[in-house]
Amino acid sequence: MTATRFQRLARQTATAVVCALTFAGAVAAADDTDTSTKASAFEPETFTVEQGIAEGPLVLVNQASWDGASRIHVYSQDGLDYQGLLSMGLTSQLIVSPDHSRVYTLSDYMERYTYGPIHSVVQAFDIDTLKPVAEVEVPNKAVKAIGMEHLIEISADGKYVYVQNATPGTSVTVVSVDDMSVLKEIPTPGCYGIYPSAEGHRFTTLCGPGTLNSYDVDEQDPGATPSDKFFNVEADALYLHSVRTQDGHLVFTSFNGNLYVVDDSGDKAKLVKKLAVTEGVDGDWAPGGYGVTAYNAANDMLFMIVHSDAYEGSHKDMSEQIWAYSLADEKLLSRSKAPHLVAIATSQGERPTLYGSNEEESSVDVYTAGDDGFKFKKTDSDERVGWTTSLMTAPARTSAQ
Repeated sequence: MTATRFQRLARQTATAVVCALTFAGAVAAADDTDTSTKASAFEPETFTVEQGIAEGPLVLVNQASWDGASRIHVYSQDGLDYQGLLSMGLTSQLIVSPDHSRVYTLSDYMERYTYGPIHSVVQAFDIDTLKPVAEVEVPNKAVKAIGMEHLIEISADGKYVYVQNATPGTSVTVVSVDDMSVLKEIPTPGCYGIYPSAEGHRFTTLCGPGTLNSYDVDEQDPGATPSDKFFNVEADALYLHSVRTQDGHLVFTSFNGNLYVVDDSGDKAKLVKKLAVTEGVDGDWAPGGYGVTAYNAANDMLFMIVHSDAYEGSHKDMSEQIWAYSLADEKLLSRSKAPHLVAIATSQGERPTLYGSNEEESSVDVYTAGDDGFKFKKTDSDERVGWTTSLMTAPARTSAQ
Protein backbone atom coordinates (compact mmCIF):
# COMPACT_ATOMS: atom_id res chain seq x y z
CA MET A 1 0.00 0.00 0.00
CA THR A 2 1.37 3.46 -0.95
CA ALA A 3 1.80 6.18 1.67
CA THR A 4 -0.79 8.40 -0.07
CA ARG A 5 -3.42 5.65 -0.06
CA PHE A 6 -2.66 4.83 3.60
CA GLN A 7 -3.12 8.47 4.60
CA ARG A 8 -6.47 8.66 2.73
CA LEU A 9 -7.79 5.55 4.51
CA ALA A 10 -6.65 6.90 7.88
CA ARG A 11 -8.55 10.17 7.31
CA GLN A 12 -11.72 8.25 6.33
CA THR A 13 -11.52 6.06 9.43
CA ALA A 14 -11.03 9.04 11.72
CA THR A 15 -14.01 10.81 10.16
CA ALA A 16 -16.23 7.69 10.72
CA VAL A 17 -15.18 7.45 14.36
CA VAL A 18 -15.98 11.12 15.00
CA CYS A 19 -19.41 10.72 13.39
CA ALA A 20 -20.17 7.62 15.49
CA LEU A 21 -19.17 9.35 18.72
CA THR A 22 -21.24 12.38 17.82
CA PHE A 23 -24.32 10.19 17.17
CA ALA A 24 -23.82 8.29 20.44
CA GLY A 25 -23.56 11.56 22.32
CA ALA A 26 -26.77 12.80 20.75
CA VAL A 27 -28.62 9.60 21.81
CA ALA A 28 -27.26 9.88 25.35
CA ALA A 29 -28.36 13.50 25.53
CA ALA A 30 -31.84 12.54 24.34
CA ASP A 31 -32.02 9.80 26.99
CA ASP A 32 -30.98 12.31 29.68
CA THR A 33 -33.68 14.71 28.50
CA ASP A 34 -36.43 12.03 28.79
CA THR A 35 -35.31 10.56 32.14
CA SER A 36 -37.58 12.68 34.31
CA THR A 37 -40.57 11.99 32.08
CA LYS A 38 -39.98 8.22 32.09
CA ALA A 39 -39.36 8.10 35.83
CA SER A 40 -42.65 9.80 36.61
CA ALA A 41 -44.58 7.36 34.35
CA PHE A 42 -42.94 4.13 35.61
CA GLU A 43 -44.92 2.07 38.12
CA PRO A 44 -42.95 -0.85 39.58
CA GLU A 45 -44.67 -4.23 39.86
CA THR A 46 -45.49 -5.28 43.40
CA PHE A 47 -44.80 -8.89 44.29
CA THR A 48 -46.79 -10.65 47.00
CA VAL A 49 -46.54 -14.07 48.60
CA GLU A 50 -49.67 -16.02 49.50
CA GLN A 51 -49.75 -17.16 53.10
CA GLY A 52 -51.49 -20.41 52.20
CA ILE A 53 -52.69 -22.48 49.26
CA ALA A 54 -56.17 -22.14 47.82
CA GLU A 55 -59.14 -23.49 49.72
CA GLY A 56 -60.82 -26.68 48.60
CA PRO A 57 -60.09 -30.40 48.16
CA LEU A 58 -56.65 -31.49 46.95
CA VAL A 59 -54.84 -34.14 44.94
CA LEU A 60 -51.44 -35.15 46.31
CA VAL A 61 -49.11 -36.84 43.81
CA ASN A 62 -46.12 -38.68 45.25
CA GLN A 63 -43.07 -38.45 42.96
CA ALA A 64 -40.89 -40.84 44.95
CA SER A 65 -37.27 -40.99 43.83
CA TRP A 66 -34.25 -43.27 44.16
CA ASP A 67 -31.78 -40.78 42.70
CA GLY A 68 -32.52 -37.46 44.38
CA ALA A 69 -35.05 -35.52 46.37
CA SER A 70 -38.58 -36.90 46.33
CA ARG A 71 -41.49 -34.51 45.89
CA ILE A 72 -45.16 -34.48 46.67
CA HIS A 73 -46.96 -32.28 44.16
CA VAL A 74 -50.15 -30.62 45.40
CA TYR A 75 -53.03 -29.82 43.03
CA SER A 76 -56.52 -28.53 43.63
CA GLN A 77 -59.14 -31.06 42.58
CA ASP A 78 -61.09 -28.35 40.80
CA GLY A 79 -59.29 -27.60 37.53
CA LEU A 80 -56.11 -29.41 38.53
CA ASP A 81 -54.52 -26.07 39.52
CA TYR A 82 -50.95 -26.52 40.74
CA GLN A 83 -50.59 -25.33 44.35
CA GLY A 84 -47.00 -26.23 45.24
CA LEU A 85 -44.87 -29.11 46.46
CA LEU A 86 -43.34 -30.77 49.49
CA SER A 87 -39.70 -31.81 49.23
CA MET A 88 -38.00 -34.62 51.17
CA GLY A 89 -35.45 -37.42 50.88
CA LEU A 90 -35.41 -40.65 48.88
CA THR A 91 -38.27 -43.16 48.48
CA SER A 92 -41.01 -40.97 49.92
CA GLN A 93 -44.23 -42.25 51.44
CA LEU A 94 -47.12 -40.08 52.66
CA ILE A 95 -50.32 -40.05 54.69
CA VAL A 96 -52.75 -37.23 55.50
CA SER A 97 -53.88 -36.70 59.10
CA PRO A 98 -57.54 -37.42 59.95
CA ASP A 99 -58.25 -33.71 60.48
CA HIS A 100 -56.61 -32.92 57.10
CA SER A 101 -54.30 -30.33 58.66
CA ARG A 102 -51.01 -32.16 58.12
CA VAL A 103 -49.19 -34.42 55.69
CA TYR A 104 -46.82 -36.94 57.26
CA THR A 105 -44.01 -38.30 55.13
CA LEU A 106 -41.37 -41.00 55.44
CA SER A 107 -38.14 -40.72 53.45
CA ASP A 108 -34.40 -41.37 53.68
CA TYR A 109 -31.52 -38.90 53.80
CA MET A 110 -28.12 -40.32 52.85
CA GLU A 111 -24.97 -38.53 54.01
CA ARG A 112 -22.73 -39.94 51.29
CA TYR A 113 -25.33 -41.58 49.07
CA THR A 114 -23.42 -44.69 47.97
CA TYR A 115 -22.16 -45.58 51.45
CA GLY A 116 -22.20 -44.28 55.00
CA PRO A 117 -25.02 -43.29 57.37
CA ILE A 118 -28.66 -43.27 56.25
CA HIS A 119 -31.26 -41.31 58.21
CA SER A 120 -34.90 -42.39 58.00
CA VAL A 121 -37.07 -39.40 58.90
CA VAL A 122 -40.79 -38.87 59.51
CA GLN A 123 -41.67 -35.26 58.68
CA ALA A 124 -44.86 -33.33 59.38
CA PHE A 125 -45.92 -30.63 56.88
CA ASP A 126 -48.64 -28.05 57.39
CA ILE A 127 -51.07 -28.69 54.56
CA ASP A 128 -52.13 -25.05 54.17
CA THR A 129 -48.66 -23.54 53.89
CA LEU A 130 -46.82 -26.68 52.66
CA LYS A 131 -44.08 -25.92 55.20
CA PRO A 132 -42.34 -28.52 57.42
CA VAL A 133 -43.36 -28.07 61.05
CA ALA A 134 -41.87 -31.08 62.88
CA GLU A 135 -39.82 -34.22 62.33
CA VAL A 136 -38.35 -37.24 64.06
CA GLU A 137 -35.65 -39.67 62.99
CA VAL A 138 -36.88 -43.25 63.18
CA PRO A 139 -34.71 -46.39 63.28
CA ASN A 140 -33.04 -47.10 59.95
CA LYS A 141 -35.18 -50.17 59.54
CA ALA A 142 -37.86 -48.22 57.70
CA VAL A 143 -38.83 -49.72 54.37
CA LYS A 144 -37.25 -48.31 51.22
CA ALA A 145 -39.84 -48.67 48.48
CA ILE A 146 -41.72 -46.61 45.92
CA GLY A 147 -45.11 -47.06 44.37
CA MET A 148 -46.70 -48.77 47.36
CA GLU A 149 -49.20 -47.62 49.96
CA HIS A 150 -49.79 -48.60 53.58
CA LEU A 151 -46.11 -48.29 54.47
CA ILE A 152 -46.77 -45.21 56.58
CA GLU A 153 -50.16 -44.89 58.26
CA ILE A 154 -51.84 -42.95 61.03
CA SER A 155 -54.26 -43.94 63.79
CA ALA A 156 -57.92 -42.95 63.50
CA ASP A 157 -57.54 -40.22 66.12
CA GLY A 158 -54.30 -38.91 64.63
CA LYS A 159 -52.30 -39.67 67.77
CA TYR A 160 -49.86 -42.22 66.32
CA VAL A 161 -48.00 -42.58 63.04
CA TYR A 162 -47.08 -46.15 62.07
CA VAL A 163 -43.97 -46.88 59.99
CA GLN A 164 -43.35 -50.17 58.17
CA ASN A 165 -39.90 -51.67 58.76
CA ALA A 166 -38.21 -54.30 56.56
CA THR A 167 -34.62 -55.44 57.11
CA PRO A 168 -35.99 -57.85 55.61
CA GLY A 169 -37.37 -58.82 59.02
CA THR A 170 -40.64 -56.91 59.46
CA SER A 171 -41.87 -54.74 62.31
CA VAL A 172 -43.76 -51.47 62.84
CA THR A 173 -42.33 -48.35 64.50
CA VAL A 174 -44.90 -46.30 66.42
CA VAL A 175 -44.36 -42.51 66.52
CA SER A 176 -46.19 -40.28 69.00
CA VAL A 177 -47.44 -37.22 67.11
CA ASP A 178 -47.77 -35.03 70.23
CA ASP A 179 -44.01 -34.68 70.70
CA MET A 180 -42.81 -36.41 67.51
CA SER A 181 -40.98 -39.14 69.39
CA VAL A 182 -40.48 -42.85 68.76
CA LEU A 183 -42.74 -44.67 71.19
CA LYS A 184 -42.13 -48.36 70.49
CA GLU A 185 -41.39 -51.02 67.90
CA ILE A 186 -43.84 -53.89 67.35
CA PRO A 187 -42.47 -57.08 65.73
CA THR A 188 -44.67 -58.36 62.86
CA PRO A 189 -42.73 -61.37 61.52
CA GLY A 190 -43.93 -62.73 58.18
CA CYS A 191 -46.36 -59.85 57.66
CA TYR A 192 -46.30 -56.62 55.64
CA GLY A 193 -48.46 -53.52 55.21
CA ILE A 194 -50.24 -51.46 57.87
CA TYR A 195 -54.04 -51.11 58.13
CA PRO A 196 -55.11 -48.97 61.12
CA SER A 197 -58.47 -49.72 62.70
CA ALA A 198 -61.35 -47.29 62.16
CA GLU A 199 -61.36 -46.62 65.91
CA GLY A 200 -58.75 -46.87 68.65
CA HIS A 201 -55.08 -47.82 68.28
CA ARG A 202 -55.11 -51.20 66.63
CA PHE A 203 -53.77 -52.20 63.24
CA THR A 204 -53.75 -55.31 61.09
CA THR A 205 -51.15 -56.52 58.60
CA LEU A 206 -51.15 -59.02 55.70
CA CYS A 207 -49.32 -62.26 56.43
CA GLY A 208 -47.75 -65.06 54.40
CA PRO A 209 -50.16 -67.85 55.39
CA GLY A 210 -53.08 -65.93 53.86
CA THR A 211 -54.17 -64.30 57.12
CA LEU A 212 -54.32 -60.90 58.79
CA ASN A 213 -52.59 -60.39 62.14
CA SER A 214 -54.03 -57.77 64.51
CA TYR A 215 -52.04 -55.76 67.07
CA ASP A 216 -53.17 -53.45 69.88
CA VAL A 217 -50.69 -50.59 70.20
CA ASP A 218 -51.93 -49.62 73.68
CA GLU A 219 -50.94 -52.98 75.15
CA GLN A 220 -47.54 -53.33 76.80
CA ASP A 221 -47.11 -56.50 74.75
CA PRO A 222 -49.27 -56.00 71.61
CA GLY A 223 -48.85 -59.67 70.69
CA ALA A 224 -50.53 -60.88 67.51
CA THR A 225 -54.06 -62.11 66.96
CA PRO A 226 -54.22 -63.95 63.61
CA SER A 227 -57.36 -64.27 61.54
CA ASP A 228 -58.45 -67.50 59.95
CA LYS A 229 -56.92 -68.08 56.51
CA PHE A 230 -59.09 -66.18 54.04
CA PHE A 231 -57.07 -66.07 50.79
CA ASN A 232 -54.63 -68.30 48.92
CA VAL A 233 -51.30 -66.55 48.36
CA GLU A 234 -50.44 -68.88 45.47
CA ALA A 235 -53.76 -68.95 43.62
CA ASP A 236 -55.16 -65.48 44.39
CA ALA A 237 -52.51 -63.17 45.88
CA LEU A 238 -53.59 -59.78 47.24
CA TYR A 239 -52.31 -56.32 46.46
CA LEU A 240 -50.91 -54.40 49.42
CA HIS A 241 -53.31 -51.62 48.46
CA SER A 242 -56.74 -51.54 50.11
CA VAL A 243 -59.62 -49.13 50.71
CA ARG A 244 -61.90 -48.63 53.70
CA THR A 245 -65.64 -48.39 53.08
CA GLN A 246 -68.28 -46.25 54.76
CA ASP A 247 -69.34 -49.17 56.97
CA GLY A 248 -65.77 -49.53 58.25
CA HIS A 249 -64.77 -52.62 56.27
CA LEU A 250 -61.41 -53.08 54.53
CA VAL A 251 -61.53 -54.13 50.87
CA PHE A 252 -58.49 -55.90 49.44
CA THR A 253 -58.11 -56.61 45.72
CA SER A 254 -56.52 -59.77 44.35
CA PHE A 255 -54.31 -60.11 41.28
CA ASN A 256 -57.23 -61.93 39.62
CA GLY A 257 -59.74 -59.15 40.27
CA ASN A 258 -61.53 -60.54 43.31
CA LEU A 259 -62.50 -58.30 46.23
CA TYR A 260 -62.07 -59.52 49.81
CA VAL A 261 -64.23 -57.55 52.24
CA VAL A 262 -62.82 -57.79 55.77
CA ASP A 263 -64.18 -56.71 59.17
CA ASP A 264 -61.22 -55.68 61.35
CA SER A 265 -63.22 -54.00 64.12
CA GLY A 266 -62.77 -56.82 66.62
CA ASP A 267 -59.75 -58.45 68.21
CA LYS A 268 -59.65 -60.89 65.30
CA ALA A 269 -60.14 -59.84 61.65
CA LYS A 270 -62.86 -61.74 59.77
CA LEU A 271 -63.72 -62.20 56.11
CA VAL A 272 -67.19 -60.80 55.41
CA LYS A 273 -67.48 -61.81 51.75
CA LYS A 274 -65.58 -62.34 48.52
CA LEU A 275 -66.76 -60.62 45.34
CA ALA A 276 -65.65 -61.82 41.89
CA VAL A 277 -65.54 -58.62 39.81
CA THR A 278 -63.81 -59.91 36.66
CA GLU A 279 -65.32 -63.38 36.62
CA GLY A 280 -67.40 -64.09 33.52
CA VAL A 281 -66.21 -61.00 31.61
CA ASP A 282 -64.73 -61.93 28.22
CA GLY A 283 -61.13 -60.91 27.63
CA ASP A 284 -59.25 -62.25 30.65
CA TRP A 285 -59.41 -58.95 32.53
CA ALA A 286 -57.48 -58.26 35.74
CA PRO A 287 -56.24 -55.29 37.76
CA GLY A 288 -52.79 -53.87 37.13
CA GLY A 289 -50.62 -51.23 38.75
CA TYR A 290 -50.09 -50.10 42.35
CA GLY A 291 -53.04 -48.14 43.72
CA VAL A 292 -55.48 -50.27 41.73
CA THR A 293 -58.76 -49.19 43.35
CA ALA A 294 -60.42 -46.05 44.71
CA TYR A 295 -63.57 -45.80 46.82
CA ASN A 296 -66.37 -43.23 46.69
CA ALA A 297 -68.46 -43.31 49.87
CA ALA A 298 -71.42 -41.27 48.60
CA ASN A 299 -72.25 -43.98 46.05
CA ASP A 300 -70.66 -46.94 47.89
CA MET A 301 -68.75 -47.36 44.63
CA LEU A 302 -65.36 -48.94 43.98
CA PHE A 303 -63.36 -47.98 40.89
CA MET A 304 -60.74 -50.40 39.53
CA ILE A 305 -58.10 -50.03 36.80
CA VAL A 306 -57.86 -53.17 34.66
CA HIS A 307 -56.13 -54.62 31.59
CA SER A 308 -57.09 -57.48 29.26
CA ASP A 309 -55.23 -60.68 28.41
CA ALA A 310 -53.91 -60.93 31.96
CA TYR A 311 -51.24 -63.50 32.76
CA GLU A 312 -49.09 -64.55 35.70
CA GLY A 313 -46.90 -61.54 36.37
CA SER A 314 -49.06 -58.85 34.70
CA HIS A 315 -50.31 -57.47 38.03
CA LYS A 316 -48.35 -54.22 37.55
CA ASP A 317 -49.29 -53.69 33.90
CA MET A 318 -50.87 -50.40 32.84
CA SER A 319 -54.62 -50.04 32.51
CA GLU A 320 -56.88 -50.15 29.49
CA GLN A 321 -60.11 -49.37 31.30
CA ILE A 322 -61.64 -48.10 34.54
CA TRP A 323 -64.45 -50.24 35.94
CA ALA A 324 -67.12 -48.91 38.28
CA TYR A 325 -68.36 -51.58 40.69
CA SER A 326 -71.26 -51.08 43.10
CA LEU A 327 -70.48 -52.68 46.44
CA ALA A 328 -74.07 -52.18 47.56
CA ASP A 329 -75.49 -54.00 44.54
CA GLU A 330 -72.45 -56.25 44.03
CA LYS A 331 -72.60 -55.41 40.35
CA LEU A 332 -70.30 -54.05 37.63
CA LEU A 333 -72.03 -50.88 36.42
CA SER A 334 -69.76 -49.43 33.77
CA ARG A 335 -66.49 -49.76 31.85
CA SER A 336 -64.62 -46.68 30.60
CA LYS A 337 -61.61 -46.40 28.31
CA ALA A 338 -58.60 -45.22 30.34
CA PRO A 339 -55.16 -46.20 29.00
CA HIS A 340 -51.80 -46.35 30.78
CA LEU A 341 -52.87 -45.76 34.39
CA VAL A 342 -51.06 -47.48 37.29
CA ALA A 343 -52.84 -45.77 40.20
CA ILE A 344 -56.13 -43.94 40.74
CA ALA A 345 -57.82 -41.78 43.37
CA THR A 346 -61.32 -40.35 43.54
CA SER A 347 -63.05 -37.26 44.79
CA GLN A 348 -66.00 -37.68 47.14
CA GLY A 349 -69.56 -36.54 46.57
CA GLU A 350 -72.43 -37.76 44.43
CA ARG A 351 -70.61 -37.13 41.14
CA PRO A 352 -67.00 -38.22 41.58
CA THR A 353 -63.99 -37.22 39.52
CA LEU A 354 -61.13 -39.69 39.09
CA TYR A 355 -57.41 -38.86 39.06
CA GLY A 356 -54.81 -41.23 37.65
CA SER A 357 -51.04 -41.68 37.37
CA ASN A 358 -50.30 -42.24 33.68
CA GLU A 359 -47.13 -44.31 33.32
CA GLU A 360 -46.84 -43.98 29.55
CA GLU A 361 -47.21 -40.19 29.40
CA SER A 362 -45.71 -39.46 32.85
CA SER A 363 -48.75 -37.33 33.61
CA VAL A 364 -51.60 -36.85 36.05
CA ASP A 365 -54.88 -37.49 34.20
CA VAL A 366 -58.39 -36.39 35.11
CA TYR A 367 -61.50 -38.46 34.28
CA THR A 368 -64.94 -36.92 34.59
CA ALA A 369 -68.28 -38.72 34.64
CA GLY A 370 -70.86 -37.79 32.04
CA ASP A 371 -74.62 -37.64 32.40
CA ASP A 372 -74.83 -41.39 31.73
CA GLY A 373 -73.95 -42.48 35.26
CA PHE A 374 -70.43 -43.70 35.91
CA LYS A 375 -69.03 -43.63 32.38
CA PHE A 376 -65.81 -41.59 32.49
CA LYS A 377 -63.90 -39.61 29.88
CA LYS A 378 -60.45 -38.06 30.10
CA THR A 379 -60.93 -34.30 30.43
CA ASP A 380 -57.59 -32.95 31.61
CA SER A 381 -53.92 -33.87 32.01
CA ASP A 382 -50.77 -32.37 33.50
CA GLU A 383 -47.28 -33.53 32.51
CA ARG A 384 -45.20 -31.33 34.83
CA VAL A 385 -44.81 -33.95 37.54
CA GLY A 386 -43.19 -36.80 35.62
CA TRP A 387 -43.37 -40.51 36.37
CA THR A 388 -45.31 -41.42 39.52
CA THR A 389 -47.01 -44.51 40.89
CA SER A 390 -49.08 -43.22 43.78
CA LEU A 391 -51.48 -40.39 44.50
CA MET A 392 -54.31 -39.64 46.90
CA THR A 393 -57.07 -37.10 47.39
CA ALA A 394 -57.70 -34.99 50.48
CA PRO A 395 -61.08 -33.39 51.25
CA ALA A 396 -61.75 -29.68 51.57
CA ARG A 397 -60.31 -27.86 54.55
CA THR A 398 -60.08 -24.23 55.67
CA SER A 399 -57.14 -22.33 54.21
CA ALA A 400 -54.69 -20.39 56.38
CA GLN A 401 -55.17 -17.36 54.13
